[in-house]
Amino acid sequence: MNPIAQPTILIIAGISGDLAGRYLLPSIERIQKAGMLPKEFCIVGLTRRPLAVEDVLPAGASDFLKRTLTLRQMDLADVAAYRELDEYLSGLEAKFSAPAQRLFYLSLPPHAVQPVIHILGDSGLSQHPHTKLLLEKPFGIDLTSAEELIEDTRRYFAEEQIYRIDHYLAKEMAQNIVAFRSANPLFKYTWNREFIDKIEIIASEKIGIEGRKVFYEQTGALRDLVQGHLLQLAALVLMDLPPINDWQEVPKHRLRALQQLRPPADVAEQVVRGQYQGYRNEVGNPGSNVETFVSLTLYSDDPRWENVPIHVVTGKSLERRTTEICIHYKQAPADRANTLVLRIQPNEGVEIGLWLKQPGFGQELRQLPLNFSYSSHYSELPGAYERVFVDAMASDHRLFAASEEVLASWQVLEPVQKAWDMSDNADLISYPVGSSIHAIQDVSDTPARTDV
Repeated sequence: MNPIAQPTILIIAGISGDLAGRYLLPSIERIQKAGMLPKEFCIVGLTRRPLAVEDVLPAGASDFLKRTLTLRQMDLADVAAYRELDEYLSGLEAKFSAPAQRLFYLSLPPHAVQPVIHILGDSGLSQHPHTKLLLEKPFGIDLTSAEELIEDTRRYFAEEQIYRIDHYLAKEMAQNIVAFRSANPLFKYTWNREFIDKIEIIASEKIGIEGRKVFYEQTGALRDLVQGHLLQLAALVLMDLPPINDWQEVPKHRLRALQQLRPPADVAEQVVRGQYQGYRNEVGNPGSNVETFVSLTLYSDDPRWENVPIHVVTGKSLERRTTEICIHYKQAPADRANTLVLRIQPNEGVEIGLWLKQPGFGQELRQLPLNFSYSSHYSELPGAYERVFVDAMASDHRLFAASEEVLASWQVLEPVQKAWDMSDNADLISYPVGSSIHAIQDVSDTPARTDV
């Protein structure tokens, strides 16, 4: 991939926030070192408070970042301030050799995003040529709010201007799922219900909510990880393969896979939810019923996946940290089946469990891993946010969720949310910190509600 040619102005609203300091600015620095930034490039950080550039730069920032970043103090609720910003950006652009693209990255709390979108539209900034809008999740809190947010955004921005970020899709192994399936005949021709018994998509975390109590009390595990990240991974696993090397077709096939996912017909049977012990004390809400663990069993209406259960699982304060996709192949007896694991994080790679005869005079079999790890072959992989920026600058939408994908994922989860809203929360399992996923699922029929 060649460096981006078009001059670019990156405008980060919320430059003083944790996301910008920990991920966004360091990612820009690494893209520059890789030689992928446009030759004519600058960053404009928007902040409510009077800050110096040094106040927002990450520790050890390069000279490049120091001379590239400028700050503008402005009230994000003031339309007049946006018109002044437009004049400032036009002044920067006048120094470039060609018209610049403007990337507005809204690194803001969820409640602040929609008002800023309105003012970008009312001020005329959304209509400036080559303007793009980069949005972090959450994309609504349910189907209705997602529909309203999408409709609202469409008043000011065309769909091709909008880049909804799912940084899981930008991880190297997630990008490789389609390539792995299409380039390896061994898996390409066995990727269906004839050979596969079940699919597990797991995001397990050892940490708890890590001080994000306000966010998590408003969100929970279902909204935080399942709606976007994990259902998008499910779509990559279940979708039809695009024509060879026609990667621009991936979003269309991903959408079709999401639309074929069947919403749970029986929430009590297909969904398990839990909360780690001590969560209520941590958030200061003794009556909180927010789930920190959720396991869903879904099915697809695609005939290729008829009757194949798709288990989508995520949780906090569990025994290990991993995000992975486990493909369980059919075999009789079932405990001798092959399992293919696509590791998204940590230690991105691929592993398949093979049954082999143990050395010696007997005939005992043992499962051993055949393992590929990116770290064994590549010294460094691009970070997710690096890929997000490069693809947005290149107008490549493959790794971004389109409006229809957002709605399709919420449609899958709508029955779950409605059932939980009407329940007495008696199904909420209280699990010890450090539990395994299977231990929580095993007690789902007899939930222990005591939080200690």
